[in-house]
Amino acid sequence: MGCAVGLMAYNEEANVAAALRSILAQEGPHVRLHSVTVVASGCTDRTVPRAREAAGGDPRVRVLEQARREGKAAAITAFLATVRDADLVALVGADTRLPEGTLEALLSPFDDPEVGMTGGRPVPVNARSTLLGRVVHLLWELHHEIASGDPKLGELVAFRPVFEAVPADTAVDEAAIEALVRGRGLRLAYAPQAVVQMKGPTTVPDFLAQRRRIHAGHLRLRKASGHTVSTLGLPGVMRALVRHRPSPATAAAAVALEGTARLLGSVDARVAGREHRVWKAIPSTKDLTP
Repeated sequence: MGCAVGLMAYNEEANVAAALRSILAQEGPHVRLHSVTVVASGCTDRTVPRAREAAGGDPRVRVLEQARREGKAAAITAFLATVRDADLVALVGADTRLPEGTLEALLSPFDDPEVGMTGGRPVPVNARSTLLGRVVHLLWELHHEIASGDPKLGELVAFRPVFEAVPADTAVDEAAIEALVRGRGLRLAYAPQAVVQMKGPTTVPDFLAQRRRIHAGHLRLRKASGHTVSTLGLPGVMRALVRHRPSPATAAAAVALEGTARLLGSVDARVAGREHRVWKAIPSTKDLTP
């Protein structure tokens, strides 16, 4: 099955070339790249020329420039409008890297016609030498544990193009796609071997801003569509935390930070009505060196 890949970028001049090269280097019996589209959303830096340079004339690569940044959901919808004759669509962030074999692992579950969407396993590159670094690793290890039992897909996803647009006001695009795919009667599949390298926040304000936006988005999505992501419920998260048995300091910091972010996100969604559709870039997540 042919796959069209969308590489989503906003001011990613430092990362877009490496991200694009990591996609083009993917191989495997299921990896048949139909096209790779770099969606540059209102970029004011050198994202576009660096993407074109990294493409090296590869005819599969094209750059779609949006004059204004209107949110990632709008960028995905613009990308979907360009997809022609592809059986599958994958979304990759320009601030991530795909190790060898990632796309093969992400796409192989679609051999089952009931699978409508897959998601990879995000693995942070943050150093574990700091408390916040250990909190970020713990967060994604808990995500992996929960998603292994009840798929929660994010950072790297693929899906059958059974819809034409993502709700424009969502701040949690992958979760919104989960709702759309399930609404078509298709199944979600977590692909833990599809590792995607990413960078978690390295400062407390950045951590709170990112997690606040995500929690508010999940609450708004549940209200709008009835879809609840598997990581939203605190009891399930706490059970996974107990099973994981992190150090007391790491556990306490994670609970305090995530609890604060969820409280702020709840206020945004339920009281202030903030949608976070166009969010500020999180600076400390853009350097993929540990």
